[in-house]
This record gives sequence, structure tokens and C-alpha cells, in this order.
Amino acid sequence: MEFVTSLLLCFVLQLPLPYLKVGYLTAPPADDPVAPHKHWERSQFILNHTELQQVNDSESAPVKANALVEKAKRFIKVDVADIVSVSTCSDLTLPPGAGLCINTTHGPVFLVADTWESLDGWLDAIRLVYTIFARGKTDVLAGIITG
Repeated sequence: MEFVTSLLLCFVLQLPLPYLKVGYLTAPPADDPVAPHKHWERSQFILNHTELQQVNDSESAPVKANALVEKAKRFIKVDVADIVSVSTCSDLTLPPGAGLCINTTHGPVFLVADTWESLDGWLDAIRLVYTIFARGKTDVLAGIITG
């Protein structure tokens, strides 16, 4: 039992707390999932015990006085409870890179990782969170990552 506890502790110490995974993925605009490749953007994503979410960089940027307000940009968010499956995908409609397909109850979400190694990390992390959710242990995971 001591070995399992120390192994879990080593795992938790390597996490980018309070998240399970933080990194970059290339994504289409949230309001146009079939946008041409030139409209897809590389942006930061975070995965915690409840969702995979695209980071809104503009929230941390100061707003200038008299600045023109653009149409509010929507960001991709996938709730773990909505996930049906997650897999790699190779599709000519996706930009070049390592394709990721997250099938949800609302339809598929396509993202592209920079490398196949990075994609493997995202797949493992999403599958882990979903498995913990499916077994009803989300509160345990939340306690671990939020301290």
C-alpha cells in the first residue's frame, strides 16, 4: 500500500495543478467547426476533472479605453460528462498534424496536436478523466488536483 501511495504522489507532483493537462492544440473557430484551414488557430487548452477548455487569452489582456469592441469570440469547451469517445483521426479536412476526434453527445469536436507524442498525452489524459468520471470518482480526482 505504501508503494501505491508513493506512486500516486509522484504522479500528482508532475501534474500542472490545478489541471491534469495544459498544452497547445490547433482548433477551428468555435462557431465554425468546418472552417478552412487558414481560420484554425493554435491555442492553449486546459483539462481538469470536469472539462477540456480552450484558454481565453483576451481575459488577461487589459482593455483599452475607446477601443472598438469586436464580436465576442467563442471558445471551445467539452464537458467530460458529454464525451462518448475519443480517438486519433486522419482526415484531409483537418489541418496538417496529429488529428484528435472527441465524439460528444452534441457531435464531434476535432482538434490537431503539434506532434503524435503530444496527441498521445492528450488521449491518455482525456481517457483517464473520462474513466474516473464514468466510475463516479470525480470528487476524488477533484480533491487531488485542487488540493
